[in-house]
Amino acid sequence: MATRAATDTSIDPRIPLYRLDTDLYRRFVEAGMLGGAGVELVDGLLVERDGQHPDSIHRLNLDTYNRMVATGLLEDEPVELLDGLLAEMSPQGVGHFDAILRLTRHFAQARAWLMVQLPLELGSRGEPEPDLALVERPSREHLPRTALLAIEVAVSSHAKDRGPKAELYAQSGIPTYWLVDVPAQTIEVRTDPGPEGYARCETYGLGTKVPSPADGVADLDVSRLFDDHDA
Repeated sequence: MATRAATDTSIDPRIPLYRLDTDLYRRFVEAGMLGGAGVELVDGLLVERDGQHPDSIHRLNLDTYNRMVATGLLEDEPVELLDGLLAEMSPQGVGHFDAILRLTRHFAQARAWLMVQLPLELGSRGEPEPDLALVERPSREHLPRTALLAIEVAVSSHAKDRGPKAELYAQSGIPTYWLVDVPAQTIEVRTDPGPEGYARCETYGLGTKVPSPADGVADLDVSRLFDDHDA
């Protein structure tokens, strides 16, 4: 394992990079996941070993990432793919758990299919796992490649959720994206997606209702999401 520090000024600082330990890296190599990629492990990150920029962080394509997932070696690891990078997912505390539980109940009657912390296949270098998503009837051949709605619950992951994740969802044409801000007790609703991100963002606080984004789902009372009453 290399010992020098890994640096790459092209990496979005809002993406919390996931670091592999030496054992997991070696198991991926032995499984042939990184064969021909020309990478090595530096400071827990996959780094280009050859080429013009030898210290650049290596970006995975979707096929390679999915083959890594298929080995089962990442099964219990808090990781998702953003911009070709292994990104660390935040641990779930009580506030995060409670919001997801209540939102799951709220969206249970949606006519679309409800996904809870399952992956979307977005573009060639993105496979995020939104906390909740509504999708059309999924294919048995591949992961969903878009969604009607994506929801992230943020306790400490605001920078990632407002930044690279929002941009990825917008670029993938997901029409509505909710960021549930647990500390602020608000819901940020982003709409009008485009290549540069969402053009509109409206914030709903306690005492307001978020308009329903899908058939079969009622407007969401923000106060009921965060108070002690049944949601």
